[in-house]
Amino acid sequence: MKREFTQRETVLMLILVVILLITGYVKLFAQPVQAQLTAAQTRLADAQDAQLIEQAKNTQLQKMEAELEELKKNGSAPTAMIPPYDNIDQVMVQLGAILKAAEDYQLTFSDVTFNSDLVMRPIQMSYTTKTYAQAKEIMTQLYGCVYRCSIGNISVSMGEGTVSVALTATFYEQYDDAAAADDPANAPDAQANAATSSSTQG
Repeated sequence: MKREFTQRETVLMLILVVILLITGYVKLFAQPVQAQLTAAQTRLADAQDAQLIEQAKNTQLQKMEAELEELKKNGSAPTAMIPPYDNIDQVMVQLGAILKAAEDYQLTFSDVTFNSDLVMRPIQMSYTTKTYAQAKEIMTQLYGCVYRCSIGNISVSMGEGTVSVALTATFYEQYDDAAAADDPANAPDAQANAATSSSTQG
C-alpha cells in the first residue's frame, strides 16, 4: 500500500531537492563560469602588464634614438685628434676602455680607405648592456673618443633586461708620405697590390 508522506517528510524532501539543484548548478555552471572569468581576468592583467612594459621599452628606445641623433649632429668631440697612420693599437686601447662596461661586445674590422692624405678605418661593432644608461654612456664615450671618428649605421634594440647596440665607427688617421717611404708595406699602392695578389691566389 502506498503511504502518504507526512508534511514534515514532504518539506524535508523539498529541501533535499533544492539542495541537489543548487549543488548541481554550482558544479555544472557556477564554478566553470567563475574559473573562466578568473582566467580571463588573469589574461587581461598579463596583457596590460605586457603592454605597459612594451610602452616603457618604446619610450626608452625613442629617447635613446633622439639622444644619439643629437650626438650625431654635434659630431666628434672638438678636442679629438687625428693621429698618424696605423694608429690601430691605440684605437684598440681606447675601445677596450670604453667597452669594458658592456656585458659583451664584438668588433669587425674592414679594409682601410686612403683618400689623399687621410686614412679612414671603419670598425663595425656591436655591444650589449643591462641598462639603457650603460648603453648611452658607451655611445657618449665613443663620440668623445680622443681619436677623431664618425659614428653611423646605428641600430638599437631592447629585450628583457638587455639593450643591444650595433654601429659603425670610422676612425681617421693622417697619411704621411715620409712614413710610408720608411715602411713601404704601409703605402696604399703596396696594400692594394697585396690585396689583389691575395684575391688572385684565392
